[in-house]
Amino acid sequence: MDEASNYNRIEEVKKFDESKLGVKGLSDSGITSIPKIFIHPPETLSELKQSPDQSISIPLIDLSLINSPTHRPKLIDQVKSAAKTFGFFQVINHGVPESTLNDTVSSIKAFHEQPHEVKSKYYKREEGKGVMFTSNNDLYRTKAASWIDSLQVWLGPEKVRARDEDIPVICRKSVVEWGFRATEVAEKVMELLSEGLGLESGKFKELSFLEKKPFLGHCYPYCPQPDLTVGITPHTDPAVLTVLLQNEVGGLQVKHGDVWIDVKHVPGGLIVNVGDFLQIISNGEYNSIEHRVLANSSKEPRISIVMFFGVDKWNGYDGYYGPLRELLGPEKPPVYRNFTIQEFEENFYSKGIDSKSLIDKIKI
Repeated sequence: MDEASNYNRIEEVKKFDESKLGVKGLSDSGITSIPKIFIHPPETLSELKQSPDQSISIPLIDLSLINSPTHRPKLIDQVKSAAKTFGFFQVINHGVPESTLNDTVSSIKAFHEQPHEVKSKYYKREEGKGVMFTSNNDLYRTKAASWIDSLQVWLGPEKVRARDEDIPVICRKSVVEWGFRATEVAEKVMELLSEGLGLESGKFKELSFLEKKPFLGHCYPYCPQPDLTVGITPHTDPAVLTVLLQNEVGGLQVKHGDVWIDVKHVPGGLIVNVGDFLQIISNGEYNSIEHRVLANSSKEPRISIVMFFGVDKWNGYDGYYGPLRELLGPEKPPVYRNFTIQEFEENFYSKGIDSKSLIDKIKI
């Protein structure tokens, strides 16, 4: 009997999951080849072999003069253009001290470098609330696993928020602090994006776009066969807006037209990207763009801290969500039909992470 006929993927996935080792545990054990559950199909791997376009980079936007009446209109134009053309941009001089950025990265790295017996206490699969340490949120929903471990902490809304005492002590202070800091940056950017659509600066905050906020502390450890797997598969983010902090280890790539481009580490920089929900409510003025993370070939782990911001209290239009009515008119008909939150969540939780599947479903 050959190896292929002996292979039971579900059993292997379950075995890996129940070990609570995560990919960091596998990497630390000194393995030289990755388990079969992590090997991606040829069509995914062939695209990884294409060299990124080094001549293009995502826009870099300096927020230092955000409150200057003369400079703010230029910033609005820059953010609007970046959100439409790239869907991604980096911001500097955003008001968060560099020491806070460094402490946040260090504390998440420290969490992932704890011994198995310490981390495994947090290992579970309860998405959508509290604290969860796991490898591959979509492990049981996807065809191939990725080389990533994640600590997820819900920081809002109140009904799902993690209790401070449940957050691992090694990173508790940093996680709570980062929640406040990332929200401040997201609020500034959302004001500019809102004004870019011709709306009041506080419109997105009024619509509760800052209130649903999971924190994810990702670790991409060394992978012995980085050409056979990925750190995260190509996908778009489903929420309104994402704020991302990364260490110096590269790997994040963004699709721009037909090419992939590297998102390089900028000292003191934060990466911001448009989510599917924002593309829909802006009636396509802003674009949610596909991105991925390559498996890490460096002995130093890649650490990234992601805060997703999504809608909470706003009930849409009688329970239905779609393009904001203020943006529509005879010359600007809706390009997406309305949808319910149930449809939104079923679309996300019914499969592995993917690109714009909801947008494709509701496009008129």
